[in-house]
Amino acid sequence: MFWIVALLCVLYYSAIFPFQRYATNFLETTLAIEATDAARLFSCFPILAMCLTPFLGIFLDRVGKGASMLMLGSIIMIACHLSFAFILPVFPHKWFALLLIVTLGVSFSLVPAALWPSVPKIIDEKILGSAYCLIFWVQNIGLCFVPKIIGALRQSTGGYLVPMIVFSSFGILALILSILLKAEDRKKGYGLELPNIKK
Repeated sequence: MFWIVALLCVLYYSAIFPFQRYATNFLETTLAIEATDAARLFSCFPILAMCLTPFLGIFLDRVGKGASMLMLGSIIMIACHLSFAFILPVFPHKWFALLLIVTLGVSFSLVPAALWPSVPKIIDEKILGSAYCLIFWVQNIGLCFVPKIIGALRQSTGGYLVPMIVFSSFGILALILSILLKAEDRKKGYGLELPNIKK
């Protein structure tokens, strides 16, 4: 269970943080707009996540469904990256790009809100600090190498199609792991789907 959560973390954040690095140039190129306009457009991504995440945390505490939230966040991320890869280039409108960015922001709110609170449910509190450190260690390995891979693909292909497919593949792997996580939770009763506030 721990390694499923750790791999979920590295796959999900590897599909989000490196994408943020290239998003402004991607929008500038795809929509044929100025860099300042592209940056302003993508700024909606962190703003939405900032506003939405606290409410998702409250929902998780009171209702639960943490494993389901991880699955939903992965599905949304896959749909967004595939849309960036295949639909936006043939339908290059700002409003559609904004819709995809906002939707990706929903995914970015869902996954962290459900991922981090799940760790104490599967790890003994005596080694919780070590568990969080190990997850961050695994995450940073991914964040070290993925930008290099994406940059190399961007340079070799001359476009963003292949990098977006790679980001989507991270989302697919994350979805598979979230399904495994939910199945293990159902078998062993870690309580990932239960609310944190006990009545």
